[in-house]
Amino acid sequence: MIDALKKGDKVITNGGLICEVVKPEEDSIKVKLNDEGMVVKVSRDYISKKIDE
Repeated sequence: MIDALKKGDKVITNGGLICEVVKPEEDSIKVKLNDEGMVVKVSRDYISKKIDE
């Protein structure tokens, strides 16, 4: 599931954050946390699941 993530997918981290994928990278995934565009890197190990909205 994590390998198939693409830009625009919504995911939940193990910490409970709901984020939007901006750019999948080799060891991590850049995600947008809010509407203001705050982008952070999250380790692939901490992506819990993809949500369908």
